[in-house]
Amino acid sequence: MSIPSVLSLAFSAIKRPATEDPILECPDDVRHCLFRNNEEVLKVANRELHVFPFKDVHDSWRRLYTDASIVKACLIIARECGLLGSQSNSKETDPVDVPRLIQDLQSEVKEVKIPHDAPWLRDVTHVLDHALLMTGAPLREELVEDLFSTLQAAVHDDSSPPDDGEEQPPPPTKRRKTSLTNFPTESAPFSRLKFPIRRVSAPDFDDMIEHIHEVRTPLVITESIGHWPALSSRPWSSLQYWMDRTFNGRRLVPVEVGRSYTDEGWGQKIMEFGNFLDKFVFRGEMGYGPSQGRKCPQLDTEDEEGHTEDEIGYLAQHDLLSQIPALRKDIGIPDWCYIDPPGPEPGTPLYLAKQRQREPGVLSSAGDLGEAIRKGEQSQASNRTDTEDDASDVGSAPRFPKDPIINTWMGPSWTISPLHHDPYHNILAQVVGAKYIRLYSPHTPASQIHPRGQEWVVSKDEKGNQIHPDGEPTKRLIDMSNTSKVDLAAIELSPAEEDQWEEMWPGFMSAEYVETVLKEGECLYIPAGWWHYVRGLKAGVSVSFWWD
Repeated sequence: MSIPSVLSLAFSAIKRPATEDPILECPDDVRHCLFRNNEEVLKVANRELHVFPFKDVHDSWRRLYTDASIVKACLIIARECGLLGSQSNSKETDPVDVPRLIQDLQSEVKEVKIPHDAPWLRDVTHVLDHALLMTGAPLREELVEDLFSTLQAAVHDDSSPPDDGEEQPPPPTKRRKTSLTNFPTESAPFSRLKFPIRRVSAPDFDDMIEHIHEVRTPLVITESIGHWPALSSRPWSSLQYWMDRTFNGRRLVPVEVGRSYTDEGWGQKIMEFGNFLDKFVFRGEMGYGPSQGRKCPQLDTEDEEGHTEDEIGYLAQHDLLSQIPALRKDIGIPDWCYIDPPGPEPGTPLYLAKQRQREPGVLSSAGDLGEAIRKGEQSQASNRTDTEDDASDVGSAPRFPKDPIINTWMGPSWTISPLHHDPYHNILAQVVGAKYIRLYSPHTPASQIHPRGQEWVVSKDEKGNQIHPDGEPTKRLIDMSNTSKVDLAAIELSPAEEDQWEEMWPGFMSAEYVETVLKEGECLYIPAGWWHYVRGLKAGVSVSFWWD
């Protein structure tokens, strides 16, 4: 698709929304300013998105923010590419006659070439990605992807490889001067495994059904994902492949900064992907320096902010494959994720959590964090998923398998997920690097596991500032009972201080556990409700598949 065509498609779709589009529920005076006063509409929609919990935001405001962002991005593209036609002499602040612009774009036949270092590409990328991160771009996912792919095609080299029927990764927009090719291979230390998890090679479907329903323990699975393109033809271990897929690193991603989400000072930031890789994975060796572009006032990017050398940054539990759909083709969903699994065992913390999750005034530990991240509120990292029972599943209607929730995890060694349990069954696939994982049974007594309780968390805006509209910081009550108080990373670093740890967390040192080092190309099945602690041993990438 050409740039004039995709712009015409975008403007036409936004000008004439479908009759069932929730955007029509927005006030007419606001919606009608989408083209005349785009910046003001963005401010209004952005304000309406900042509701807690985020799931209570009406779809009309998600749609308005999405369309306003697309309009802003498309107007930048049209102006910078000289595609305003008869309105080319208008000022940047002048309203655009959209019907006339659509006609001009539909009659435009010239091929648009974009310099690979055009500074405005960064502005456009940030605007569109922020819409994806804030709202998911409802009803506009394909349009946003068309805009990205068309832009990237316009800055490609003419030396692209011929199409041989196989999907090719996008040619690089610009090769950086670096000798780096793959993720760092240095490994963080770990002790000899005392209680290794059972390992099986390529189990058949019936064996997995029996294990999930009858055995109900963690299981390491080998020889099952080696055919994924992410491990072969489109390797995720390649730095250049990631730069190509992320528009030369311009794409925005949410990054957790700090050792663990239970630590003081832990926070979340939105960064350019290339900046994240350079600062946290390659420790400045890439020499990544994003081109300077005009400032986008809605964005909270951290490209210019310094970080201490030892600071940890983790792209954790992010639906990167939906944000960049081309990456979805690099992996496959394991068949086992379509096994109808058992529910939590009675008496376990997860079972009890499901009983109390509708208590008024308390955000469930399986509540709104994934949404809160999108608008910058500080909450706890393992609490991002919604596990409320779906009433539509109750009754005589047949149940059909649903696709799992897929999240991507990327970071350097020493990334840590503290000891916690999740409400889903999980297949964790290690695509690049290695992780140390320790697991405790859901039947481990609370007196040994030391779960946290309900905690007050101060809400923060997109720039990390406390929200205090009435003079006092706004606090939210978060149920953190799915996370242990025990600092397993500290125990790992100082195992000889057993007496100290026993005094601090009585009974924990004698609790039974199993453990493994999950290596590249291996998967780990984690039953719902099992407590698990994860530490990165090598810089790498994992994909988790959650299903219920």
